[in-house]
Amino acid sequence: MQKKTLFLLIKLALSVALIIWITRDIPLDSVFGVMTSANVLLLVLALSLFFVGYVITAFRWRTLIRVQGGDAPIFFLVRSFLVALFFNNFLPSTVGGDVVRMYDSWRLGNTKSDAVTVVLVDRLLGVTVLLCFALTALAFDPRVMNQVPYIVVWVAIGLGSIAAGAWLMLKIPASYAEELFSKSRGIAGRVTGILAKVLRSFQAYRNAKPAVLRAFALSVLLQVNVVLHFVVLAQAIGISVPVESMFLMIPVAILIMMLPVSINAIGVRETVFVFLFSLYGVGSVEALAFAWMAYGLALSQGLLGGVVFALRRERRSA
Repeated sequence: MQKKTLFLLIKLALSVALIIWITRDIPLDSVFGVMTSANVLLLVLALSLFFVGYVITAFRWRTLIRVQGGDAPIFFLVRSFLVALFFNNFLPSTVGGDVVRMYDSWRLGNTKSDAVTVVLVDRLLGVTVLLCFALTALAFDPRVMNQVPYIVVWVAIGLGSIAAGAWLMLKIPASYAEELFSKSRGIAGRVTGILAKVLRSFQAYRNAKPAVLRAFALSVLLQVNVVLHFVVLAQAIGISVPVESMFLMIPVAILIMMLPVSINAIGVRETVFVFLFSLYGVGSVEALAFAWMAYGLALSQGLLGGVVFALRRERRSA
């Protein structure tokens, strides 16, 4: 059996095991009852916030592409992001669509290393803002901090690691990696060569502070929109949790769901939301309904992305 197949089976088994474990004492008819009685107008509002997020994401993406000397129509980037969401529903993590975005960045005429770097920087900005939100919210809401040992330490380590990694990539001359590449052979040589190219592409952002700051501001705006989406969804099914608490809960949940340990966070999503909502007195029935409604809305994005993917034409810019 190939390693990829084995890992996929392990992730599938974990997803199934988590679903069985989290639903073992929850009456599913009550969960479906909560879902069917949701406020339709609020659900439509929550869904519409997705499209606001698409536009913000596209502007951030274009800002980073322009640093590399390229450009892209906003509509093209929105369509690419939708296609990425479609593939997220079939690849074994919630970041699988990044591969699609790298490919589309390359289709715009960027080099492969530039295409990879743009999406990596885009993703790093998003994760950094999520960690900042979580760390700030922890200072004002001790409930999660008291229930999850060392969560402040882990969030701080995450932020510190990103900051240290970014500093090293900006400060280490690409010529060092290229020199190491010239001395390496075989697989090590190919990997070092790819890293050298990505490092050189990454360093284009060293002298583009205004663009990076704009991209960071757009990341903040995007994550606020994401949290508001979940706030509206919670209100649609009658969950009452302080908004400021959602700015802690949602970033923590998203970061955990990004871990590639299950199929598209199935099982992980349900476990995380049931646990986090329980800290605020929300019952397991409502929390599970929230998790499944959130996944249902995500699937609707994926279906729309599938339609866009089926209709688009593959063509690389010169």
